[in-house]
Amino acid sequence: MKEWARAHPNLALAAGYVVFFVFVTAVWWVFASHDLENALVTAFVWTLAYFLFAIFQTRRKRESTARLEEHGQFLAYIRYPDFRPGSLSSIWNQGIATPSTGSIHFQPAVYDTLEPSGRATTINVQELLPDRRKITGNDRKYLPAYGLQAMTLMTDNGKVEIAARPESLDKLCEVLGFR
Repeated sequence: MKEWARAHPNLALAAGYVVFFVFVTAVWWVFASHDLENALVTAFVWTLAYFLFAIFQTRRKRESTARLEEHGQFLAYIRYPDFRPGSLSSIWNQGIATPSTGSIHFQPAVYDTLEPSGRATTINVQELLPDRRKITGNDRKYLPAYGLQAMTLMTDNGKVEIAARPESLDKLCEVLGFR
């Protein structure tokens, strides 16, 4: 189902709208109005607002992804698992990763517009551990997106974990020269 939704995002959004519309209509009709006509109108207004919000968010996400890909960058999340607790050892830091041979330039960024925040870091990669894992459970606590995978990088300062879309991690491995 996920693959189909990724391949057909507009159809998935429309199907989600229909399901959401039926659900909101039923809930509004049973619990609030007991008048089917009033429930349909109210459900239409609320679901239309939700649908428009979802369309704008999807469009903004696509535009920012395309803008990053033009410059050879991608949205990534990093954390430092062996560092002291409270110093980004368990919290994923969102930012823009720019891979180059042997290193990653990471600029922390906030919001969905990817406004730069904080000081950029260059991570010198010595080794790339080949195993990848899906982000689930507690790891997912600070990540706003689904479908991410994480991999571990050995750097001159210790272990760094990076999470991104699988395609982005493939590109990272290729650019770093570990594939």
